[in-house]
Amino acid sequence: MKGFRYLLIAKLMSFSLMAQAGVMLQAFHWDAVSGQGPSWWMQLASQSQELSDAGFTSLWIPPVLKGASGGYSRGYDPFDDYDLGSKDQRGTIPTHWGSRWELQRMVAQARANGMQVIIDLNVSHRAGDSGDKKYLYKNAFGQDGKGRFQKGPMDFGDDFPFGRLLNFYSPYVRAELKQAGEWMVKSLGTQGLRVDSAKHIPADFLSDYLNYGELQKQYTVLEHWDNQNTINDYVKNKMNSRVGAFDFPLWNDLKEMSSGAGFFDMRRLQRSGLLGMSPELSVTFVENHDTDRAYATRNNKHLGYAYILTSEGYPCVFWKDYYDYQMKDLINNLIWIHEGLAHGPTEYRWADNDLLVYERTGEPGVLVGMNDSSWETRTEWVQTHFGANVELNDYSGKAGSIWTDGQGRVQISVPPNQFVAYSRAGIQFQLPKSSYKVTQEFFGAEDLDIPPAVNGKFQNAGYIYVQGGTSIEWDLNYERNAWKDSTKLIARILSEDNQVIMQESYGPSVGWAKGSVQASKTGWYRLEMAAENAPSPVKFWWKQTYQAPR
Repeated sequence: MKGFRYLLIAKLMSFSLMAQAGVMLQAFHWDAVSGQGPSWWMQLASQSQELSDAGFTSLWIPPVLKGASGGYSRGYDPFDDYDLGSKDQRGTIPTHWGSRWELQRMVAQARANGMQVIIDLNVSHRAGDSGDKKYLYKNAFGQDGKGRFQKGPMDFGDDFPFGRLLNFYSPYVRAELKQAGEWMVKSLGTQGLRVDSAKHIPADFLSDYLNYGELQKQYTVLEHWDNQNTINDYVKNKMNSRVGAFDFPLWNDLKEMSSGAGFFDMRRLQRSGLLGMSPELSVTFVENHDTDRAYATRNNKHLGYAYILTSEGYPCVFWKDYYDYQMKDLINNLIWIHEGLAHGPTEYRWADNDLLVYERTGEPGVLVGMNDSSWETRTEWVQTHFGANVELNDYSGKAGSIWTDGQGRVQISVPPNQFVAYSRAGIQFQLPKSSYKVTQEFFGAEDLDIPPAVNGKFQNAGYIYVQGGTSIEWDLNYERNAWKDSTKLIARILSEDNQVIMQESYGPSVGWAKGSVQASKTGWYRLEMAAENAPSPVKFWWKQTYQAPR
């Protein structure tokens, strides 16, 4: 029992620690153009190095499953749990965002640039039937009604505006959802999930789902739009701190501050939202793809970003704010402050109607002042943790240096509608650079999207995009039902110019194999499978670990 308790504590700490470090980018928006030129997945792949260099540590990507409206779908109307843009369904093979292989390349390049990838996931519902609550899918050979996890009327409960809610009390639905979720994250090699419409998923099932197989390794943040007490109770008590949540109560206060024309009471930001109750579980944001369309903040977003990028919690930056609304330079500077200075717990040093001053008291620490007044510079003496007679620089670039007095106090001045961020003078912080290999699995089975191996014919088992001069490490498992001594499975890897760089045959004696091969140049590599004298198509699980280019 003691060992189990320590394991559980270590597991919960791992999710809390992840939520305290780094900066997330919502790497899409509702009107993102994809398919007119490079797909969205390919655009993200090409921008991965730029985003990593700016200091982003994770990418929240749009839903990866094909939606009911095919290429027009943003993915919030999920149709088939096993179609990542690889089946000819709903009028298209790729999703709105691109093909499965482009998606896997994007994930691999994000990992090569040291970033985590967080999938936007719809667990609650499915869409796209003909009014009869029947969902039939194509299989790997393109045959209708032969795909995995088909659904009928008994697999659904009530309808809601975005589709048909699944019946979470059906053992079939519960089991199949977990297996499909694990297949998805193992296929892509991702690190996190953003669960959409979490209110519509029973907490007992969601907890079970997120603690199943490879899903338990995924950092998870919920969309749970409610008041801070309800959200805190849900994530902390009902979900045992296994998940974080987007901080909608804080978002509302930041929106009112930015839109208040100088009349917002800055004292409201003290301990606001989930951030004020459980900062280790709060994912803070100023805008997202939903609020941008329906409740957009039009003014003074700089104050909102100053707050979330100098406070505790896990800040998330919206794509359009970064790229479309000319906030990149401001946000890049705030990311540097977040990663280099803003560490440790928060002490509030001053709060009134217009001025909020708070300090992150870890090392090296930062003293932040935010002035909501549109017309008046505010100047106040405040206590700091920096000590006596210490020079402080404003790393926001808006004010000059100041000195603490003999008691560690400092006079801070904040211009109208602006912020300052003071820390010890002379800090030279370099954003860390990391690079990781990715592991992606390719499952060959008739009822999935990759076919099993068949006699006398090499079939495509997938594509990987590899950095030249690095190794491709593979781990293969396969079924051997009623095999003869002459039965073989043949695996091979080919370069872009169709040169075979690896080909091996396996008989009935073992059922698994491992190996590695060198990628001579950067580019796509194709995986293929065939069989000889097999009594039936051969299912396989082919894991690839490789380094993508930055």
